[in-house]
Amino acid sequence: MRLHELPGFLPSTSGFRFANRWPAGPVFELHLPYLRIGIGEAADGLCGGMCFAAADRFLRAEAVPQASEPPAAGTPLFREIARRQLDSLELGRVPARFWWAAARVAAGRWSARDQVREWRALAADLDAGRPAMAGLVRVAGIDPLGLTADHQVIGFAYEASARNAMLRIYDPNHPRDDEVRVELSIGGEDSTERGPTGPAVSLAQSSGEPLLALLQLPYRERR
Repeated sequence: MRLHELPGFLPSTSGFRFANRWPAGPVFELHLPYLRIGIGEAADGLCGGMCFAAADRFLRAEAVPQASEPPAAGTPLFREIARRQLDSLELGRVPARFWWAAARVAAGRWSARDQVREWRALAADLDAGRPAMAGLVRVAGIDPLGLTADHQVIGFAYEASARNAMLRIYDPNHPRDDEVRVELSIGGEDSTERGPTGPAVSLAQSSGEPLLALLQLPYRERR
């Protein structure tokens, strides 16, 4: 059994105290003469920005604000989270990765090998002392509108054996909860549970949301 954690990180102390629930409105506004253009929709969620901003503050040993309600649009904290939300998209590469994984799940092509590769990358981040940014694929299919159901979290500790693994996460949808986790199980070569590409992959989130694939996502600290 392998065990590793990010020393000092707990969602109750290192994560934001408010939930990823935002009133409708643009994430950014483009101001032109006699015209304002809204970009993005905050009500779809800012989980990537919340995770990036929380990780930035943790690595700087800077406390997160104690507010229990999301900051209003235009405030410094809202702008910080919005900027990091944009950074988390990696110029569209991260949504493309979510879409490709969802398409492969829908086609029955998301294999145990794919999932183990992503899991090992997440574990490597934690082994190196970095927050592990994890993408949670919630919906299978090729409709890009389904991407709004996907989610981003921070992995801060894991346990792993040959066929099973558990990742403890900061989930912006569940603030101050230190017990949310993702569990992964891979069927053995002699398992009767097999998919079209090999042993079956089983994923579950302890808080009950659907989980079809787990991705390792890029993160760079904002200095």
